[in-house]
Amino acid sequence: MKNMNNTFTDSRIKPELQAGLEKIHFTKPTKVQERVIPTMLSRQNVIVQSATGSGKTHAYLVPVFNDIDLSSDYVQAIITAPSRELADQLYQVAKSLRKASGLNISIMHLAGGTDRERQLEKIENKKPQLVIATPGRLLDFVQKKIFAVDAVKDFIIDEADMTLDMGFLNDIDQVAAKLPKDVLFAAFSATIPVKLANFLRKYMAHPDEIIIDNPAIIAPTIKNDLLDVGSKDKKNVLYQLLTMGQPYLALVFANTKQKVDELTKFLQDQGLKVAKIHGGITERERKRTLRQVEQGQFQYVVASDLAARGLDIDGVSLVINYEVPRNLEFVIHRIGRTGRNGLPGHAVTLIREEEMNRIEELEKMGVHFDFVEIKKGELVPRKHYRRRDNREAKNRKLDTKLVGYVKKEKRKRKPGYKKKIKRAIQEDNRQKRKLEQRHEVRKAKRQRRRRREQGR
Repeated sequence: MKNMNNTFTDSRIKPELQAGLEKIHFTKPTKVQERVIPTMLSRQNVIVQSATGSGKTHAYLVPVFNDIDLSSDYVQAIITAPSRELADQLYQVAKSLRKASGLNISIMHLAGGTDRERQLEKIENKKPQLVIATPGRLLDFVQKKIFAVDAVKDFIIDEADMTLDMGFLNDIDQVAAKLPKDVLFAAFSATIPVKLANFLRKYMAHPDEIIIDNPAIIAPTIKNDLLDVGSKDKKNVLYQLLTMGQPYLALVFANTKQKVDELTKFLQDQGLKVAKIHGGITERERKRTLRQVEQGQFQYVVASDLAARGLDIDGVSLVINYEVPRNLEFVIHRIGRTGRNGLPGHAVTLIREEEMNRIEELEKMGVHFDFVEIKKGELVPRKHYRRRDNREAKNRKLDTKLVGYVKKEKRKRKPGYKKKIKRAIQEDNRQKRKLEQRHEVRKAKRQRRRRREQGR
């Protein structure tokens, strides 16, 4: 007997869609599906903050499918995704639900990097009812009036924070301005930065804001380690990590495509069979590489952040953050590539001491790290770096030399010894401030140089 309180059996959902969900084993809704589906069925605008893997895709696909009038041959719903990989994923999921439900919905996949002329031919042959698109290609087709958007019922922005990060909000804005006033708006995002919130409120007067858990928390199935490489060669540390545990599939993240190329070559020179994925490789090469990874032809993949948000690679047992990204939220998405579907995962972030402040920022966001070091070919626990910092803070006023000086002066009890100690402390603090200022100047120079290199 069906549970009548189950979101998937809501009487407002078409029977074919209910049967299709059951066919693909969607019998118990996730938290995000429980909250979002009834809200969208009630035609309420919604902003959803939910972690990757929480089931948000079907949370909006069900109401979108339910809204489409099969007898009307025009674009009734649009779903945007910031990368072609994500758009393709959504298209595949939508096709799967269409097949299971038997609803003959015309779905069009529009993405940059794909054959535009072929897409035009498809639209001429059959007008789409649902469009799944990247922002740039969507705007291109809307501006050239290849299809009309004045009768769109549902407009969904998936991975909205990534859309912002990649600079696509302006494209979305230009399309959204052409939509009817009664369109249902829904935005799904792992995080809601202020700039994104302000943009969304431009089109949603009183949205229902749904927050499912804290997206910054790493899944409990993931062992999340932090490794200070110190003065060691970082590439050699990476090689050691990749080879000492023999992971089923290891994913290494770097910040730029140049660094991805560099690490791939280094690891290949060490005899490892390594695949690389970043925005600089062709679509054909990307698909071929992913197919080879899925077939188990590669044990190691080096990728840029695009892959962290745009690809869903099964079986990742180890994630290594070779570099801490400029946008700290990307760390969460990177680590989230492992430990999926309840399986155990392992993530290691490589840092140097000057990056510790960024780790503190991540911890404030809710990311917990276990501090480790490599000993005898194994990762073993080490003391939390802040314990050392706290100990140093207690002794900051008096270093070893001054502590001895104080003890000596106290024993002698000569007149004026307190003034001498005070002067010594003041001089020592002055010297320390000079050193700290010098350190900050050098650090700022390093950061500017790093930004210039990343910008190239």
